[in-house]
Amino acid sequence: MPTITTTTTSTTTVITTTTAVTMNAAPIATTVYAKKRGSAPVEDERKTDATVIYLDVPIIPDTPIHVGQKIRIATLVSCDVLFPSEEASPPRYYITEDVEIWGVVNEVRAVEEYVIEFALKNENTESKVAYAYIAVQREEGIMVKTPLLERIWRNTLARPTKGTRRVPIEDEATVFEDTTTPNFSARPALKGHRRRGV
Repeated sequence: MPTITTTTTSTTTVITTTTAVTMNAAPIATTVYAKKRGSAPVEDERKTDATVIYLDVPIIPDTPIHVGQKIRIATLVSCDVLFPSEEASPPRYYITEDVEIWGVVNEVRAVEEYVIEFALKNENTESKVAYAYIAVQREEGIMVKTPLLERIWRNTLARPTKGTRRVPIEDEATVFEDTTTPNFSARPALKGHRRRGV
């Protein structure tokens, strides 16, 4: 029998359904909810059709993203249409898609005025995605965690490049994640409504 777990980070609610046995699951890691921005082919010794995926992270993670952290990526798919609202700025609703990407955050790839981008080498050798580049709003202690000396160096001697874009934090979003099947990207996540007490 599936169980439903609700966790809240800031004002973001993540509703997860799980079963006692989950096949093909990533090793224990922090789940990072991200929007896919694009992808491109990349050279990789493991496979000829490898790609790199570019992601934006709008949801506050349970643990700020940092180098050396073990993470699993779940991409966000909007389901706002299921929750019509007349509010001027209604809350966002998402279901997740498991993209079979997990691994250790290897390095800081780029730093801009408002955004920091991390690189991750996918440890799932069965996936075509070899690398993930993860862009996050530079909110220290909330979205990211960088060593003090590195922050001082980047903000004084190595000034970040001028910001060309932002990755807005959606702290009012509700995320529905379904892990009840081995390949849960093939079916929609559990429907529910945070404000109705699910």
